Amino acid sequence: MASGVVKKNGNEVFLSALEYRLLLVFINNPKSIITRSKLLDELRDAADEFVNYNTLTVHIKRLREKIENDPTKPQIPARSIQVNLPRAF
Repeated sequence: MASGVVKKNGNEVFLSALEYRLLLVFINNPKSIITRSKLLDELRDAADEFVNYNTLTVHIKRLREKIENDPTKPQIPARSIQVNLPRAF
C-alpha cells in the first residue's frame, strides 16, 4: 500500500485519487467510527476545496464496489462508517 497500489485477491484495483484518500482514512483509523464530517475534513485538498455530503456518498459507494467482496453486504456500514477492513488491506 505504501507504493500507492491497491490489490484485491491479487489483482490491482484502480482507484480515483479521492477514493484512494478515502481508503487511507479508513486504513489509518481501524475499528473506529468515522463521522461524515471527519471524512469531509480529511478529504479537503491542498486548494482547500471540499467534498460535499452527496459526493462523499457516491465515492464511498464506488470504493465499496471496487474493494468489497459483496457490496450489497458491505463490511463498511453506511450509517456509522465503522471500518473493519480485511487483513489483505
